[in-house]
Amino acid sequence: MKSRPALILLVIFALGLLLGVGVNELFLSDPILESNDAADHAPVSREAMFADADISAEDIELVQGKQGSLDWKLLAKSAKYNQELGVIAVEFPQLTAFFGDDRQEVYVQSERGEVDQGNDNLTLYDRVRGRFGDLALDAQQLDYVGAIGKVYLKGGVSLRRPDMTVQAKALEIDLVTRQLVAAGGVEALLAPEGLDGSPLQDDKE
Repeated sequence: MKSRPALILLVIFALGLLLGVGVNELFLSDPILESNDAADHAPVSREAMFADADISAEDIELVQGKQGSLDWKLLAKSAKYNQELGVIAVEFPQLTAFFGDDRQEVYVQSERGEVDQGNDNLTLYDRVRGRFGDLALDAQQLDYVGAIGKVYLKGGVSLRRPDMTVQAKALEIDLVTRQLVAAGGVEALLAPEGLDGSPLQDDKE
């Protein structure tokens, strides 16, 4: 009868030892396969995608249009084309676009950008600044979608006109109807009297 407690203790000890070895192998062993698999699926940065660009150029001009009409042109200090993505990464782009029957001009510049000419889309980001008629704008990012004729501004958006100032997190501009829709922490200052004496107004004298 005295051997039973010893046998029970021995069984408990053996089970504990096996359990400990199993836990160690499962959770504490070097995850070589897992780490390699995670590395294979690590997200690739946009910079890395253009590091081995198919084509590189300096001081370029990109032009987009249809039916003999110029929609926009973009000047950049440098460009890298990734054929797989079908996208051109540009440095210090300057965009001039024309829209509407009256060929209203939009001018925008930034520090970096990406152009997808095949789909008539482009993105400008980092210190976006520009003008849209008598409007001046600032933002962190601008997305132009040619198929629907719209511009989306994001990040610290500021839109100024002699009689109005609008600040928001995002802003949508319809280039066809020329309507503006602001969203996210919108602050607007209206000053109709600001029109008088504005240097943007035509001199009627």
